Amino acid sequence: MKKYKSVEDFFNTKGPEDAERFIDKNLDISQQVYALIKEKGWSQKEFAKELGKTDAEISKWLSGMHNLTLRSIAKMEAALGADIIETPLKAEKRYKKVEYVKFKVYANPNKILPDSFNYKEAEQDISKKDNTLKIQVA
Repeated sequence: MKKYKSVEDFFNTKGPEDAERFIDKNLDISQQVYALIKEKGWSQKEFAKELGKTDAEISKWLSGMHNLTLRSIAKMEAALGADIIETPLKAEKRYKKVEYVKFKVYANPNKILPDSFNYKEAEQDISKKDNTLKIQVA
């Protein structure tokens, strides 16, 4: 077992890539579940009851360290009526109509603009077609 000089050294030392990913994904899933529980207006106890589990079991699941199975994630999704995880391909299909645009904005928070400032100098093109909104500000 590796010895660390300090607690800070322990937390600053990166572990194996798979372990780091495991922890990150588990914490992401836990945060998503907590957000969905809150959205539903449920307590963790009510969520446990909905799944037929004990509050302690759900606490363990959502600790961020439990090895969740796809089955347990699917059960939580069914109870919450929402996706907890989504693959990139599924997300791409779902959000393919989202179009990102860049804004070029000039602002000076320390300056009050005069009443005579001409806002029309900033070219704006707002168009709507195919359920996408494009906004361009020069």
